[in-house]
Amino acid sequence: MSRILIISAAAAALVCAGSPAVWAHPQSGTRPGAAATTGIHNPAGKDDSVAQLPFNDREFLRASAFDDETRPVQDGAIALAHAQCDYLDQAGNTSANRTYLAEEARPFVEYPYLFLAAAVGSYCPRHGTTG
Repeated sequence: MSRILIISAAAAALVCAGSPAVWAHPQSGTRPGAAATTGIHNPAGKDDSVAQLPFNDREFLRASAFDDETRPVQDGAIALAHAQCDYLDQAGNTSANRTYLAEEARPFVEYPYLFLAAAVGSYCPRHGTTG
């Protein structure tokens, strides 16, 4: 439970510390523009509801090493990933901004650079290269 709160706090901190125009998408069952669920596999094995997530979310969880976490922790990780993409949209996709995001996530995420790379690959591939 405390890990859920920590990840949620990290997402809120990133959103609030960045530009005032940066807002994380509220967690809901589906997000606008999310890919439709294709195929069913259960990466977590702990919760069948994971199989109902959009493909992007399942791929992100696998790539970020959150696929073995409980569903509430996974929801927090997805929210943080969206907040990181929103920050890059507003502040710009620079090496300095990527370093900032990864280092700010370090207290909450075991592999912050892997996490950021997974977030970019799954939710904002337009930021695939730094500028």
